[in-house]
Amino acid sequence: MHSHPIKHWKNKFMKAEKYHFTSADKKFRKNIEKQYGGKISDEDFYKLIKKQKRWLKEYMEAVKKWAQEKPWEAEQLSKLVKSWEEKEKNKKLYDKVAKLKKLTVIELEKLLTPVLEKEGYIKLEFSQLDLQKDVIISFTIQDTKTGQHEYDSRMKLKKVIEKTLVNTNWRLMSEGIHYRLGILTGQLRGREREEDLAKLIGTK
Repeated sequence: MHSHPIKHWKNKFMKAEKYHFTSADKKFRKNIEKQYGGKISDEDFYKLIKKQKRWLKEYMEAVKKWAQEKPWEAEQLSKLVKSWEEKEKNKKLYDKVAKLKKLTVIELEKLLTPVLEKEGYIKLEFSQLDLQKDVIISFTIQDTKTGQHEYDSRMKLKKVIEKTLVNTNWRLMSEGIHYRLGILTGQLRGREREEDLAKLIGTK
C-alpha cells in the first residue's frame, strides 16, 4: 500500500525544517568541520550550537552582573577593548607608528645638530621645556650665512627641520620660525602616546 503523496511531502518537509540554521551558524559549522576534518550531522551540530548559545547567555549574564557591581573596572575594560578594535581597524597606520623613531630630547639634539650645521645653522640650544600632554621645547639657532634674506633663512631652516623629523615623534610647531639679526627661534613638539602618534601620521 502506497503512502498518501500529501502526507509523504509533509513528513519530508518537516524533516528538512527540523533544524533551522542561520548564516552565522552555517559559517561556524564550516569552520568546525574544517578543523576536525569531517562532516557533522545536523543533529550533532544543533546540540553543539545549543550548548554554545546557552554558555554564551550564562557568560553575558555574569559579565552584566560584574559590570553592575564594578562599574569603574567595566569602564576601563570597555576603553581597552575599544583601543584594541581601533588598532585592528587601522592596522597599517599603527604599523607605521611602531616604526617611528621615538627620540628623547638628547637624541633629538644629536639628530638635528649635524644636519643643521651642514646647512649653515650653528649653536642649537633648547630651553623652556613644557611638560604637558606632549613635550614642547623652545629652540634657538644662528645662521652663519651673511647677507641671506630673513625669509630665505626662515624657510630653509623650516624645510630642513621638517624633513629631518619626518620619521620621528617630533614636529615643528605651527607658529613657525622667527628671525632677528641672524638668530632664529621656534618650538618643537614631541609626542609619546600611541594614539597621538597615530593622529600625527594620519594628518600627513
